[in-house]
Amino acid sequence: MRVLVCLDPQPAADGSCAQQAWIEQPSFADLLPTVAEANEIGWAFIASLAVVAIAKHSLKPPKD
Repeated sequence: MRVLVCLDPQPAADGSCAQQAWIEQPSFADLLPTVAEANEIGWAFIASLAVVAIAKHSLKPPKD
């Protein structure tokens, strides 16, 4: 996303600028993972859930 910014050290009281420039600012979509990164994260999450479920099942005390 492009944003117009004022480059003046002291902007005028009415909000006008003598020097302006467009800068690239990251948007929310730029912060999301790529498909490959999402696949790795997904498999790691599923594996961690499986480890927790197995540990919970194996550490459960036996019923009489």
